[in-house]
Amino acid sequence: MTARRAFLQWLGAAPLATQLPLAQAAEGRGHVRVQDSAVSLQFDDQMRCRLVSLAGPRPVTLTGFDASEHVVVKGREVGRFALQRAEPSRADTVFGAGQRLQLSGRAAEGLEKRVTVTLLDEHPGVALLDVSYANTGDQPIVIDAWASAAHRLAAAPRHAGGWWTYSGASHADRRDWIQPVKRGFEQRNFMGMNASDYGGGTPVVDVWRRDVGVAVGHLALQPQLVALPVKAVGEAVELSLRGDAPQTLAPGQVLATPPAFIAVHRGDFFVPLDRYRRLMAAQGLAAPEAPASAYEPQWCAWGYERDFSLDYVRATLPKVQELGFKWAVLDDGWQVRTGDWTPDLAKFPRGADDMKALVADIHARGMKARLWIAPLAVAPGSDELHDHTDLLLLDKDGAVQNVTWWNSFYLCPAYDKTQARLAATIQMIIGDWGFDGLKVDGQHLNGVAPCFNPRHKHARPEASVEAVSTFYKVMHDVAHAANPEAVVEVCPCGTSYAFHNMPFMDQAPASDPLSSWQVRHKGKTLKALMGPWSAYAGDHVELSTGGQDFASSVGIGAVVATKFTWPVDPKPKDSFLLTPEREQHWRRWVDLYGRLRLAEGRYRGELYDLGFDKPETHVVEQGGALHYAFYADTWDGPVTLRGLGAGRWRLRDSLQGKALGVVSADKPTLPVRFTHSLLIEAHPEAPDTLPVAFAGRVAQVGADGFPLASQWADAPTSFFRHDWQGRVLAGPQSTRVQLLRGAGTLFLRFICRYEALSVHEQAASATDIWPLWERDVVEVFLQPPGRAGLKSYREVQVAPNGLLLEIAVEASGKKRIVGDSRARTHVDAPGKVWTAELAVPMTRAAGADDGWRLNLFRVEGQGAGRVYSAWSPTHTATPDFHVPAVFGRLQTAA
Repeated sequence: MTARRAFLQWLGAAPLATQLPLAQAAEGRGHVRVQDSAVSLQFDDQMRCRLVSLAGPRPVTLTGFDASEHVVVKGREVGRFALQRAEPSRADTVFGAGQRLQLSGRAAEGLEKRVTVTLLDEHPGVALLDVSYANTGDQPIVIDAWASAAHRLAAAPRHAGGWWTYSGASHADRRDWIQPVKRGFEQRNFMGMNASDYGGGTPVVDVWRRDVGVAVGHLALQPQLVALPVKAVGEAVELSLRGDAPQTLAPGQVLATPPAFIAVHRGDFFVPLDRYRRLMAAQGLAAPEAPASAYEPQWCAWGYERDFSLDYVRATLPKVQELGFKWAVLDDGWQVRTGDWTPDLAKFPRGADDMKALVADIHARGMKARLWIAPLAVAPGSDELHDHTDLLLLDKDGAVQNVTWWNSFYLCPAYDKTQARLAATIQMIIGDWGFDGLKVDGQHLNGVAPCFNPRHKHARPEASVEAVSTFYKVMHDVAHAANPEAVVEVCPCGTSYAFHNMPFMDQAPASDPLSSWQVRHKGKTLKALMGPWSAYAGDHVELSTGGQDFASSVGIGAVVATKFTWPVDPKPKDSFLLTPEREQHWRRWVDLYGRLRLAEGRYRGELYDLGFDKPETHVVEQGGALHYAFYADTWDGPVTLRGLGAGRWRLRDSLQGKALGVVSADKPTLPVRFTHSLLIEAHPEAPDTLPVAFAGRVAQVGADGFPLASQWADAPTSFFRHDWQGRVLAGPQSTRVQLLRGAGTLFLRFICRYEALSVHEQAASATDIWPLWERDVVEVFLQPPGRAGLKSYREVQVAPNGLLLEIAVEASGKKRIVGDSRARTHVDAPGKVWTAELAVPMTRAAGADDGWRLNLFRVEGQGAGRVYSAWSPTHTATPDFHVPAVFGRLQTAA
């Protein structure tokens, strides 16, 4: 049904408010609606809105008719606007096509409200809200506050199990990001400063129960000083997007509130956060593809704390190397003072030369070096503060803003001189000293207060709030200009990460977790916000519950990290000494991490609900297998393995290596007994050890013949960064391939991190075979059922500039195919990532849907440094991709 037909059908049930005297308008009677397959938004004659979930087996009315978009004038809520106009239409937005409903109405106070609701074809259940208020009177109106998407969710039925909530706001007590909503629960969730040095966050809140959830947030491209309150009212729950800064509207003036959204969903908070990430990516804000080294295990010298000695750090490095850790991180205490980013001569007598020597020692051990820094803070008594007081962020009274943790003061991120001095510091650390990355630390970096420093000449005090991401961009750009493979790790010390900074972060840790539960639910949050294969680190394992819970990192796809000391620890009270017993434990888990490499896999957060599924379960898709991690104090009973595709699956205990039996998608349960955790690998049952690549099913293809962006976001992924002989690549090259199957077509999306590109400017021949492969290409070799092992397959190559070559390979020879396959490419030069999308026909024998074989390849560079990589290694003496015997299996995912 079209938007207009649905609208008119609903409209026929009741007249518009303009057709009835206001006093006769029926209370709570629906007049207009807009809906898709997951949600219906219904408006009455006062422009109040009711939410109905359509995502389940039957419609569920979630709210009454609420004054969902309203203002507060003279302390009184103005929420009744007599509906004057409602017009449906199709919509074409930056987020894709959809349907739109535009409404307007007037209040007795002389305000006109205009609301545009947009439902997106690619994102069922997500409603975009654009709201504005115009003063139609002849006197100014002071608006104390405004609210959008303000709803009271009805009490959950008994079978729904109550409510849980996710909050993206920062709190000084570093509370859990997700919590059960109990009687009396209330959080304001302000996106500005919630303490002197705690602020910012991700502008989304979600409340959900077993059968349905509702999320609210804004889609502005800069941070906004708004709140997202969640409050329990008896058994009901209220939530909204709210602005509390008073504003005066002159006659004829318009107040436009930030673009908002409301999302009705099934499952836990991962689902709407994942949708939020995709919507922001459509506007150009997305986390970068992480360098390969961002997934390597890391050791940090913070076990020695600020008073470390260089001798202790150097003495620990051999054990760090022996255990398989690839990063050595020098933490707080190397500098003279916070803000004076020069080596402390008491620890580094030769200053910069000692820093370079330490980096050289780390590199000589085959490891990378990372250095701690807390920019945007300056300590009293520092030379930086003495010489550059103009950098300070000042409040409206001219006072400094305190960074309490380091007894320091805030610098203003919007001031160009602050940014210039940051750039010089990062150039020194990465470019001059040779460090391979940064550990950027401090809760004060998540958000800042408005700045009133007259030296900065801000157009608005809020310029400082909005410029934090610009500050991050300077840091990220300079680091990657000095070293394209630099890793910028950001640890905002327990705060809920500010989403607008994420496009300039290569790695996010659990950020001083208070428990293993925080390691796990923070991981699920950040995999939703930064992407399912983002580089998330579990932070020092010593911060987990019990101090050695590697399982909570490995099982969820987090990078393992530690801060152990060895061979001695100068701190007998708070020692992190690696004893022989601990060493055995550390070695076992680091080895398991290295074998599974789950951090590089695709986190499947949509499969389990953290609030209601017991035991707590996480899934990572990696290497042709599904990896399940179960957590409970104790468990003795069945577990359900969701997400399995067709066929039978062999199960194995990941840590013990013990076979656990066989299951199938129609019987996916397994009786288990464990204490604390159990990690299980599920591999498709096959007669050989060939690798498996999962392919999802295409639900919708765009007019260009390629899957829509939402389809790629949900597509299974295969990953490789080894050469044709299976050896790990020394350079930055890594290749991620997503696969989707349509009717007679295989769609592939290659995501390639590169060092340098080399391409032919144009095709040497339009019809003959010509050596496109002599420069940079990605390749797929696709073999139909019944041809396994034979020299009979299709070879498709695509270069970064879009040149395509397709060849039919048979034992009798090769033949150029023209016009069958299609490709399109994109090069992200600053990020050093190029992407290719392919559509390859799957010509097959009649009735043969299964049994397809394939291999995936990539070539980069010229001459002696040429890099040949293969998903399924061919193990030939010299580079040779034409080895059908090693082609992997193509399997359709659930």
